[in-house]
Amino acid sequence: MNVSPWNWYQKLQRRSRRRSVIGTLRGERGRDLETLTQWLDERLARGEKEELEAFFDELGDPLELPSETYSDLIEASFRAQLFEQGLRLAAAWRRREPENARPLNQAARLHSLAGRFEQAHELHRLALSMPGESADSIYQLGCTLLRENRFLEAEDAFRRALTLDPRLAKAYTNLGFSLDRRGERQQAIQQFKRAIQLDPYDAMGHLNLGALYGEQGDFEQAIRLFAKTVELAPDSHEGRMSLGLAYYNSGRYAEALDEFERAQALQPSSGEARFHTALCHSRLGAHRKALAELERAERSFPDDPRIKYYLGLCHVNMNDYAAALPCLRQVIAMHPDDARSHYYLGIVYDKLGQPDAALQSYQQADRLGHRLAQGMSRAARAGA
Repeated sequence: MNVSPWNWYQKLQRRSRRRSVIGTLRGERGRDLETLTQWLDERLARGEKEELEAFFDELGDPLELPSETYSDLIEASFRAQLFEQGLRLAAAWRRREPENARPLNQAARLHSLAGRFEQAHELHRLALSMPGESADSIYQLGCTLLRENRFLEAEDAFRRALTLDPRLAKAYTNLGFSLDRRGERQQAIQQFKRAIQLDPYDAMGHLNLGALYGEQGDFEQAIRLFAKTVELAPDSHEGRMSLGLAYYNSGRYAEALDEFERAQALQPSSGEARFHTALCHSRLGAHRKALAELERAERSFPDDPRIKYYLGLCHVNMNDYAAALPCLRQVIAMHPDDARSHYYLGIVYDKLGQPDAALQSYQQADRLGHRLAQGMSRAARAGA
């Protein structure tokens, strides 16, 4: 395969930068983690998984690193979903510090995230058998139980961890998750609030609480909490998307558009950000901009019925009924019970001078419960 000189140059630049970062880990200058953390955060924010995979492969094994360096590298491997690389680091850390429960807990976490619960529980047993009761070891056991949907056992573990360390904010957060999964929403909100009180700089704590308020329809509270999330973590794609959705559901489309565009810049491959950017343009009357975004989204996600539906709607808004027709037909082929698509297909047939087809579409939309379809069906019959 031929590679252009520019692409080859960029590849060399990336490799040089990776090796420079690895060099800081091997020398004294890297012990403060600043260069490493900045580089990892940039790659994670951009979703550059292949670059991160190459970085971990080039680290070598084993490396003699400080505990916090191992911890930060394993956290980065988790965020990039590079579980095997993280397990390799946890094994090296454990060889270096065999009396430390933290590498066992980190390895258990990675196995748990990969769905290997038997291996995770074996590591939890080893960590919990070490001298002295560790709040973090019990907390990590709770996280594995939570991933297995063993909610009551998970909650018991989180409460035991909090008995040992009442300031363990993340235990309150995950206790809240478990309660929410069981439908105990008000109790969950209280746990998330406690987590934020203990750690007011935790962006995820604000995000979690905001999500609960958003689900309840309290978008004012959700906006306040999501705004704090992006203040604390400006490069959080999830935070930007959540704030954008809260603005959108509040009818604040210009502010929503700004957040979705920021989310798109953070992760250019994000189909959700592009899709919601298009919705905002449409709500603001910028139908050509909406159409351009939807067409880009369709190239990446050709089988997404939402994109096809809003493409059809965008063409209707621009009075291009011939272009709307195949979009709406494709949605109905995928989802025959979508009342909205039948209704708008009726409008399209009406505008294209096909009254019989329009009547059939309105009647089908009416049968499926569309609130406007009955009136349009009557009008179509009267016109016929």
